[in-house]
Amino acid sequence: MLKNKYRMYQEHQPRSLLIPFVETYWTAESFVKGEEKSKILPDGCVDIMFSFGDTSATGGLKPFLPHIVGTMTSYSEIIYTGKVCMLGICFKPVGITAFTRVPVNEFANRLIDMTLVETLFDERFYDTLPEKDSLKASIQHIDNYLINKLSCIFQPDRRIVCAIDLIRQTKGILPLTAVAEQACLCQRHFERIFKFAVGISPKAFSKITKFNYTRY
Repeated sequence: MLKNKYRMYQEHQPRSLLIPFVETYWTAESFVKGEEKSKILPDGCVDIMFSFGDTSATGGLKPFLPHIVGTMTSYSEIIYTGKVCMLGICFKPVGITAFTRVPVNEFANRLIDMTLVETLFDERFYDTLPEKDSLKASIQHIDNYLINKLSCIFQPDRRIVCAIDLIRQTKGILPLTAVAEQACLCQRHFERIFKFAVGISPKAFSKITKFNYTRY
């Protein structure tokens, strides 16, 4: 997420039915004279970003089209110029797997135009989004769309959800052997399916979690 980079950065909670899958929606608005760099720090989550302003100087965020920011192991840098008007969906770790079968590890450390891969949005969604006259209306549109998708979601692996909760609750300190044991998984299988669902290894996720707790 582009946390606190812009004066008009805000977070918006999803409706209760989406809380198991979506961490938050976020919006960022500003006007940049010249060029301005923004760092996106790793948080163990997958984001989908929409730009409603000028195309970014790097990254090529095309207006109204979704771009997926995969789970990152180091910070990413984007340079903006002109009008900045962005909206993001920050999925909880493993949350996006409820809506797509594409292995999340294929997106790790990458910014990808979602229209180039299997997408969770349909043509009607794309046709309607540009009609929204505010970021709030766009969030409501996305929220309603995801709510309607809940009738046909893929249930995330509960063992991985358990492992994520354990790592977060213990602030990344609990040994991964103990995490795997409490999640009822052998170590090798744990590492493989965790990376498939979260995008990065349990070790990398644990390090990011520990870093973020010590940073604040």
